[in-house]
Amino acid sequence: MVMRIGGLASGMDIDELVKKLMSAERAPLNKLFQKKTTYEWQRDAYRSVNTKLKTFDTYIADNLVLKTLNSKTATSSNSSLVSATATGKATGILSIDGVSQLAEAGRITGGQVNATGSTKVKELASDTIEFRAVQADGTMAKETTKIKITEDMTVDDFVKKVNESGAGVSAVFENGRFSFTSKNTGKGSVEITGDATGLKLTEGEGASIREGKNAIFQVNGIATERSTNTISINGYIVTLKSTFNGAQATAERYNAAYTEWKNTTSAEYAQKIADALAAKNTAMSAYDTAKADYDAAKNVLFGTGELTNADKTIFDKIGNPQFARSLTEAEVQTIAGKDFANKEEFETWLNDASTDTDLKAKLKDTNINFEQFKAIGSLDYEKIQGLSAQSMYNTLGTSFLNGLTDTEKALVKGLPTSEEDFNNKIADWKENGNDEQKALAEKLSKLNDNQKSTLRQLSDSDVDNMTNLASTQVDYNAKLAAKNIAENEHTTLLNRQTKAEADFKDSYKQQFGNDYTTGDPGKVTDIPGATESPVTLTSTTNVDDMMTKIKDFVKTYNALVKDFTDQSKEAKYRDYAPLTDEQKEDMTESEIKLWEEKAKSGLLRSDTLIRQGLADMRSLVYQSNPGMEDSKFNTLFSIGITTSKNYNEGGTLQIDEEKLRKAIEADPDAVEKLFKNSEGKKADVVDGKVVDTRGYLDKLRDSMKSFEVSIEKKAGRATMTDAEYSLGKSLIDAGKRIDTWQKKLKDIEARYWKQFTAMEQAINKANQQSSMFMQQ
Repeated sequence: MVMRIGGLASGMDIDELVKKLMSAERAPLNKLFQKKTTYEWQRDAYRSVNTKLKTFDTYIADNLVLKTLNSKTATSSNSSLVSATATGKATGILSIDGVSQLAEAGRITGGQVNATGSTKVKELASDTIEFRAVQADGTMAKETTKIKITEDMTVDDFVKKVNESGAGVSAVFENGRFSFTSKNTGKGSVEITGDATGLKLTEGEGASIREGKNAIFQVNGIATERSTNTISINGYIVTLKSTFNGAQATAERYNAAYTEWKNTTSAEYAQKIADALAAKNTAMSAYDTAKADYDAAKNVLFGTGELTNADKTIFDKIGNPQFARSLTEAEVQTIAGKDFANKEEFETWLNDASTDTDLKAKLKDTNINFEQFKAIGSLDYEKIQGLSAQSMYNTLGTSFLNGLTDTEKALVKGLPTSEEDFNNKIADWKENGNDEQKALAEKLSKLNDNQKSTLRQLSDSDVDNMTNLASTQVDYNAKLAAKNIAENEHTTLLNRQTKAEADFKDSYKQQFGNDYTTGDPGKVTDIPGATESPVTLTSTTNVDDMMTKIKDFVKTYNALVKDFTDQSKEAKYRDYAPLTDEQKEDMTESEIKLWEEKAKSGLLRSDTLIRQGLADMRSLVYQSNPGMEDSKFNTLFSIGITTSKNYNEGGTLQIDEEKLRKAIEADPDAVEKLFKNSEGKKADVVDGKVVDTRGYLDKLRDSMKSFEVSIEKKAGRATMTDAEYSLGKSLIDAGKRIDTWQKKLKDIEARYWKQFTAMEQAINKANQQSSMFMQQ
């Protein structure tokens, strides 16, 4: 610590002199602070772009993907018998030929009990009552819902409890009688078990029991049944309101059920079941072997210890699996033994060169911060090894690892660990390598930076263990898929047989009025004729609504494009650098605000990421879709949507409304398919070529996602550490240089004070000598 002596001897204001000198010396530090602030502003500007992209993606999903673009209206030829509404997928004409039975909900109405709403339920039931009823999908609930009877529960409380329980039953108590009705229509009764005798729910006690029923009808000549009266067929939402042509529909349903019953009780069908069972057993055996191999390979690479979700959450905070895997057991124990109260204590230890020098060097080289250090110390060595191996394996991916040949694995083991040498080696192999080296170089060039970095850190045993795991995982996945297919095929055959028998017996009773017993009753040959005309359902497109949705999309799209274009062309004021703290002290808030508006202007001017992202989005307008049958509807351009001819507008969209309206009127389904093709694939095969048959919206969202990823590489996201993206690395570098300069300035200030102190001491000594001479 330098002793500071003010200007007592010289009469000079040393404090002010040093302050002014240090102000000049601090200029490089101020520039570093300004550069760091600019990096932060630029990072935030990039992240704002990603936020807007995500907002637009959500708009597309909510308004155009999850909802139909093609709005249609349905018309019924007899809405008193059958009504309908149309979704955007409604196609063709539906004919409801007859309805022999409407769906009904099951109900139990109990006999008279001596109770009122305030009566304690304990007087009627002593413990628990259980309910089971038809669910929304038309099947009976697999488990009962239990209602516990408490001492103070009244009848009114009990009724409320049932209605709020989720049992699928609506309870009512009026005039001394209980009624329990299924909330869903469909075949099946309301089942009530447990101690419910006091509720008088059996027929001998005056109760009435009504079975639930399915709707039975004939559509386009096909006899069928559903659990509700409102059903979805070919994009129509059909509501059956009344029975008509019932005898005809009943006979047709019986004949269809009889045919299916005969098919599923034949010798051929029995052989199918036997073959499916044998295939299932074979697939199960192959799966068990593959699973054992896969589990063994995982244990070798990840260890046998349990890795919980909590462990994974902690490990993710480290943010650098390659570094974590490089730690020795002794280094992990050293880190675990440190219990720093705060960041300052950690940094003091880190900068102390007297102990743990190798470990500290590793921590510094990798820019491990206090939070990452704590995360490492929270896990033991085995878990860090297992979790880091998992992370690195997932980063490289099963496809890449399993795709390596034995020769390529040997070449990977010999790759350099430094990034520069690694890239040079790939370039050399591409230019001068043999066939195996060229093939590997091609695979390596397709890896992203994180994958390449991970690959460079692998030990030889890691390469062997990871490729072995990938191979066993691929085999395991294949055997699992084969097992599931075999099981499903066997189960499907059994379920079909069971359903066929139940449908046959049910239709037999409805047709003939009594239960089926035995024998082959044959088909009904004398089918009654229709007494009513079939109800015809048709649909038409709401052209105006479809036009409005497309115009709203274009308007929202253009606003986004204009925003990004304006940012890329925003003026940059080079004379307005970020303000230092000293500069802000001499300015008002309004002056600071105006200054920073100028300083932040043009942060993304002429930015290549923005321009490329917009160019990729713009190019989709003119891309044809090979999945469209009619070339008149295979591009947005062909239906009247183009980009602006003014290049300065960045590719905003323009609509030829007359052309778009004609396209919608001509084929609304094709227009919708052009925008969102539910059957499209990114890698589809058309005419022997692999092409992208997805709709425009899917392609646009994919392009926007790539746009987001490119920005994340530059500016990261809130959950990333600074070391994971390029601007963050610049921030780390600027921070290090700031720390260096701050230490340097302390030394410079100390030197100035030392010099001025020496001057003051010299002047003081001279004054003392002068006084002595004057006294002589």
